[in-house]
Amino acid sequence: MAWNEPGDKNSGNKDPWSGGNKSQTPPDLDEVFRKLQKKLTGKFGGGGDGSGGFSASGKHPLFPFAIAAGIILLIWAAFGFFIVGQPEQAAVLRFGKYIETVGPGAHWIPPFIESEYKVNEQKIYVYSYNDRMFTKDENIVAVAIVVQYRVDNAKDFLFNTSEPIQTLKEATASALRQVVGNSTLDFVITTGREAVRTKVQEKLASILKGYQVGLQVTDVKLQSATAPEEVKDAFDDVTKAREDKQRYINQARAYATKVTFNAEGQAKRLMADANAYKQQAVLKSQGETARYLALLPEYQKAPVVTRERLYLGALEGVFEHTTKVLVDVNGSNNLLYLPLDKILQGSNVVSGTVPMMSPHSVTPPLAAGQRQPVNTENAITAAIDNGYSGLGSREPYGSSSYSTTGQGG
Repeated sequence: MAWNEPGDKNSGNKDPWSGGNKSQTPPDLDEVFRKLQKKLTGKFGGGGDGSGGFSASGKHPLFPFAIAAGIILLIWAAFGFFIVGQPEQAAVLRFGKYIETVGPGAHWIPPFIESEYKVNEQKIYVYSYNDRMFTKDENIVAVAIVVQYRVDNAKDFLFNTSEPIQTLKEATASALRQVVGNSTLDFVITTGREAVRTKVQEKLASILKGYQVGLQVTDVKLQSATAPEEVKDAFDDVTKAREDKQRYINQARAYATKVTFNAEGQAKRLMADANAYKQQAVLKSQGETARYLALLPEYQKAPVVTRERLYLGALEGVFEHTTKVLVDVNGSNNLLYLPLDKILQGSNVVSGTVPMMSPHSVTPPLAAGQRQPVNTENAITAAIDNGYSGLGSREPYGSSSYSTTGQGG
């Protein structure tokens, strides 16, 4: 029916909820909602005050349990979230069985059903080991090494062996003893330290790979390798002697390099000087040959005249730089005494040489009209040696004022 239906004077204002008359005031909203709640309660079952299954407060008896269950469910779901860091890997297990490995980021697993184990695969761990062991030549050596390693496979590291670190320690001892046992004491403590380190690292990596412990050896450092204290001084002397030997070898090599470098430089200088002298000698010979070839046509035309001119030119070159003594004998053949040693003493002091004179080197005076014989072969040679330039600069033969009468002035 409609609200406040008109035309019914007896009915008045009717309320559809109560079915009776009502005053003209607005309906009470609380009362309206209360009546609606009672009707809904009657549909879900009776109880309480006979109007429905709800209590006097209007709530279902299982409502608190539902709220508690919801809160517990939220807490359970919240505990399933976990975050894997950038350098980490997480192994996921379901009821204790390995399922997968997840990388960095946020992940969710159902709590109490699945679990995760995080492993840092980029962190470098350090393990030290030292002990005394026998060498190949039945000596004892004390060796100390440092092993650097990291987790390479989270699954293998967590589940393949129960004690992966203990496995690493035992593998390190085994690898080191095997390498040292195949080497001599002198090799281990002197020149073979780097070789021992490399072999131990390779052997240790091979052992760990066979066991699949999920560990990777990144580096092995040989900290010390020394002989026992009883013979340590003797081995120190040997080591010092070996170092001295190497130092002497290096010094000898440096000296050899220096000497070789200097010798090569000197050889190059000598070769350069020899080549320069060779060129100079060749050019000088070519020049002398050219002068001789220039005289050859004149000599072929007048051999006697040419020889005479060469002879006179040679004498001119000789007398130009020597002391000359002229004697006028007036045609007399009397023996004259000349203090030549006194006369030539001044010139000898200046020149720094003392002429050697013998009776055979003194030419006797010539008679009037007599000429000195000429050795033309020696004259030609002397003229060429003294750089005689040719006939072009001389006057024709016969026009000279040279006199052979024995008179000079």
